[in-house]
Amino acid sequence: MTTEMELEEELETEPSPAEGAVRYLADGIVGLVKGIGKVILGIFKWIYGFLLGIGRFLRNPGPSLRSGYTRLRKELDWLSAVMLISIIVVFFLFLILPLVTVVSASFFTSAGDFTLERIILPFTHPTFGVQFRFDIFRPSPEAGILEIWGMDLGVVFNSIYVAFVVTIISVVLGTSFAYLIAKYDFPGKSILRTALIFPMLSTPFIGAIGIRWFMGANGFLNNLAYAFFGSFGVEWTRIEFHGLAAIIVVQGLSLFSLVYLNAYSSFMGIDPSLEEQAENLGASGFGLFRTVTFPLAMPGIQAGAILVFILSMEDLGTPIVYSDDIQAQKCLAYQVYSNFSAESGTINPIGPAIGMLLLVFALAGFFAIRRYASLRSYASASKGGQWNPRTRDLNPRTTLLLYLVVIPVLLFALIPQISVIVLSFAEHRSSALLPPLTLDHYALLFESTDIQGAIIRTLGYAAIATFATILLGVSAAYIIARRDIPGNSALDLLVTSPIALPGIVIAAGYFTAYYANPYLPFFPPDFPVFMIIMSFTVRKFPFTVRAAYAGLQQTPVALEEASLNVGASRNKTFSSIVVPLIGVSVLAGGLLSFVYSVSEVSTSLLLGGANYGQAPLTFWIDQVYRGLPPLFGIGPAASLGVVMMLLQMIVISITNAILKTRASAMTGI
Repeated sequence: MTTEMELEEELETEPSPAEGAVRYLADGIVGLVKGIGKVILGIFKWIYGFLLGIGRFLRNPGPSLRSGYTRLRKELDWLSAVMLISIIVVFFLFLILPLVTVVSASFFTSAGDFTLERIILPFTHPTFGVQFRFDIFRPSPEAGILEIWGMDLGVVFNSIYVAFVVTIISVVLGTSFAYLIAKYDFPGKSILRTALIFPMLSTPFIGAIGIRWFMGANGFLNNLAYAFFGSFGVEWTRIEFHGLAAIIVVQGLSLFSLVYLNAYSSFMGIDPSLEEQAENLGASGFGLFRTVTFPLAMPGIQAGAILVFILSMEDLGTPIVYSDDIQAQKCLAYQVYSNFSAESGTINPIGPAIGMLLLVFALAGFFAIRRYASLRSYASASKGGQWNPRTRDLNPRTTLLLYLVVIPVLLFALIPQISVIVLSFAEHRSSALLPPLTLDHYALLFESTDIQGAIIRTLGYAAIATFATILLGVSAAYIIARRDIPGNSALDLLVTSPIALPGIVIAAGYFTAYYANPYLPFFPPDFPVFMIIMSFTVRKFPFTVRAAYAGLQQTPVALEEASLNVGASRNKTFSSIVVPLIGVSVLAGGLLSFVYSVSEVSTSLLLGGANYGQAPLTFWIDQVYRGLPPLFGIGPAASLGVVMMLLQMIVISITNAILKTRASAMTGI
């Protein structure tokens, strides 16, 4: 029997909820760092094992070739063979070869001489190298304004620490919202669940433009605070974000939804019996969360966190918006972009070298995602069946308190979308609480033939790329799920990898492989249509292939076997049985591929800049924001962003309804 003294000792040793949350957040960060380190070590081990395997194969290739050929003959019919060859050719020409040329250009001069100078330069050159400036809070030249900047550590380390801070913000917000939605029932839950997807709608450039206006020195928040404190006779010091601090705010508000999706999927996949057993042993409340629920969901949370880390490093639109601050230019993605000139077709040799560094970070994170995704599958499958997640009903008082906390946080997270909508109707920027409104910006969209052409071209490019993605994606998913061929796991890795590969590096690879290569004059720079479509196809491939693969996993193999047993061929079975059964999943993945193709930034800017008349919509948004013809300024650019955002909102809402908790199909993990 427990004595009073023992109970007091337990209470003294038990951390408070706040202390426990901080402790386990710190443990999660440490685990994330350790996981990345293990993955990097695993990559080197994999390379070593791969080289050993090649050595063994070269010493005695006969048995391996005969075994592989026998398996291929057994597993592949002519349709499957055509599928496999098509996938390999497309990915070799438009993913592997461009990336290989980027790596090659980092180590070899135009004369073919090997050099390490380009790799060392980003760490040593005054423009790129390590710098230390920690004056984060700086008084503005204008009176009454305080500027917040980021620490300046040089291009490489700036990108790393910005991505790290953004990841922390995303994990805190995403995990909190995911746990709330997964574990509690309350009025308006379905609306809140859908609204939490909308931060992903932060359109290229426009989300950053909206935040810059909304949170600027004369933006809505500062004007509201100035008016509120002024009513009490207190002068408000206006706060304005600049440089890397601004990039952190923009990315944190837009990327936390990725952690939310993965964490929500993990929370929903936890076997309720595990929590029930812990409760039977005396665990409850925060103790149950930190000892059972949180550890079981950690693999999914870590997978989302690493994905956020990758996307933060490769983000190009936000640094471009804040590029008038020199500090915002000191990011890897921006430096790759600034060292390529699409109009002249020239390349600064430092561009591919910086791109290779960005590629290394992305690949390390991608392999970490694969590792944690497999752990998540193990945790979710512990019961071997489906179950109803444990949820609790909130009483009206708690629900009211919940909304008093959640609504302000969600509104803050939706600042990019809200501010873009307001900017699209704003006649001009104003220090008033709300600027004067107008519909002229939308009228200009219908008057400009250049913008109309860009919208039509973009929809056409995305439609063609989506059609190709569906054909190849269904083929790849079918081979991976239903055919035991040699190298199946490598094929899975190949078709999933584009989700984590920086688009700016792939676009740079197209330059080095085709545009700047006199030996491959098949794709002229002044006709970038084909390259843009293929970049959309390859970059957005994982959305369709993972959705199709998820559908195949839920389709019993017995149905296909029954079709074969009654005399149907494999081709007939595939077209009449498999495709209809996974059609809904393929539709959802195709819609996501379409909407993200429309909003693609990196390849659109770099490839479209070679010919304005063939450039997609995101290129023209950048031009309009910069004040170039045919439209000028923030208002018309914001109206273009609203058009794109509405499309994204419709498509993602439909896809979310189709996929429900299958966040893996949305994130490509």
